[in-house]
Amino acid sequence: MLLGNPGMRAIWRAAGLVLALAFACALSAPAAAQALKAELLLTEGELDGPPSSAPVSARSLAQGPDDLVYLTMPRRDAGYWIRLTTDRDIAASESRLLVLRGARARGPVTYYPPGAPPRIVNDAENGGPVLLRRGWVLPLPNGWTRGDVAYLRVGGNTAEALSLRLATVPELARQERGDSRFMVAAFTAMMLMAVAMVAIWYAFRDLVYLAYGAYLACAAVYLLLVSGDAAEMWGLSGLANGRLTVTWTLATLATIFQLGFSLRFLELPRLLPRLALLVRTVQWANIAWLAVLIVLRERVHGFWYIGGNALLLVGIPLMFSAAVMAWRRGAPYAGYYLLGWTPLLLFVGVLAAYPFGVGRAEWADRGLALAAVLESGVLALALSQHAANRHRLTLLARQSGDRDPLTGTLNASALRLLLETWSAPGSLGLKHHGLLLLDLDGFGEINARYGRTVGDALLQQALARIRGVLRPDDTIARMDGDSFAVVAECERVDCELLGRRLADAFSQRPFRIDGHEIAVSASVGLAMAQRGEPVQSLLDRAEHALLGARSAGRNTVGVAPAAPAQTLAAAPEPQPG
Repeated sequence: MLLGNPGMRAIWRAAGLVLALAFACALSAPAAAQALKAELLLTEGELDGPPSSAPVSARSLAQGPDDLVYLTMPRRDAGYWIRLTTDRDIAASESRLLVLRGARARGPVTYYPPGAPPRIVNDAENGGPVLLRRGWVLPLPNGWTRGDVAYLRVGGNTAEALSLRLATVPELARQERGDSRFMVAAFTAMMLMAVAMVAIWYAFRDLVYLAYGAYLACAAVYLLLVSGDAAEMWGLSGLANGRLTVTWTLATLATIFQLGFSLRFLELPRLLPRLALLVRTVQWANIAWLAVLIVLRERVHGFWYIGGNALLLVGIPLMFSAAVMAWRRGAPYAGYYLLGWTPLLLFVGVLAAYPFGVGRAEWADRGLALAAVLESGVLALALSQHAANRHRLTLLARQSGDRDPLTGTLNASALRLLLETWSAPGSLGLKHHGLLLLDLDGFGEINARYGRTVGDALLQQALARIRGVLRPDDTIARMDGDSFAVVAECERVDCELLGRRLADAFSQRPFRIDGHEIAVSASVGLAMAQRGEPVQSLLDRAEHALLGARSAGRNTVGVAPAAPAQTLAAAPEPQPG
């Protein structure tokens, strides 16, 4: 072996010695010189200028010339003074700048540069200019001599963290250009996926697609606003002027739509009804808190973020737990949900906790947009499979070979199979659908009077008349004898209206067959499908509604009551896998 060769052993020993010496040198090398120090001063009342002395409540040190200093400041009516020092001389010819981020919501920020008169750098209340995408530059017109002190006077109307660092103009230009390109690309990708979700919703009328599309749109615009790029985009510059109210509104709307999407996507009402109720409670709490912001606006800026972030910190572990439990219960797309949402929820959680003094959010702020794009891609892929499965079921309904030989439509066994497929966990079948059973009144008498041939022709014409009332996506089957079944995706009111139109289609004009004019009416029984209800229970309820309609007289529509709770509870559920 090569390792057994004496020459190779010598080479390995020499390499090991070199690595050990390099490691020792790294440990013994002096630490990089501190370039910037920021101290948060706790002063009493308002001051006209920098304090001569004040206790230091917080301190942050930069370990290198390009490192950041962070200060987390809770809300305080009197505001804060920040004292800045450096341990090395910075010549004016270096063209270095101080970069301030995170003060957008704090009102005017007054900057006292070393050896130069003060200036207001963030007059946010009066629409002052934003020099960077998410921050401001503080120039050093006379350089900075070691031992000189610079000050910042910052408002305290919100609990927001500030960061400062030293940079040059070329460095800032490169960073701003790269960040702007990435944010525009992320915004474009998310909006395209939002449009695709709305198109799928239009095709299938399932709110799971619309809720996710609305979430994507709100999240995309929110990310563009907080990045500072919205002011340069047509149609969004007006939103950028809304500052905190618009930004917080979009963030809360994204949360509300995300919770609604999660309820449907994870099938929580069926798999975990109690947890679904808790999620709805959090959703309504967000709606109520958003209403407070919209009505009171600037008057609640000082404390509204506390409730908003608290709701986020409650909702994040709740939704993660819901996804895990739904996955264990057999929700087919919960794995996609966990894969897509976990990184994003991590970033959102860190950002929500930061105003409470937990963690450092710079890395989360940079990664939030990337996590949002990855999450939207994963969930869009899952919903595309969702839609493809739905389309496959529709084609199955139209192309099934299990058909009635007389009319060519589906027969009873094919309809039962489709109903079981639509109601099975993960089938993503019809959300709100009704089963309508239709019987021709007095069909036995027609067969006895005119013969079976006329009766068969009447059934074929009856099918054509039924199809003339239905939409292309509705499913029709011949059950037995003169009985037909229709499955329509619609709300209860619309299904009842469809039942009435079906009955009227028979009563308004007679059939003409072989020179005979035959008047036929129809009775219709309607049962609305419920989550977790066995197919046989749905068929039985529709049959009972039909019997009630026939007992009430001809040309009548009967509507079945909701299924008993014990029937729904008896529905089979997937076991944890």
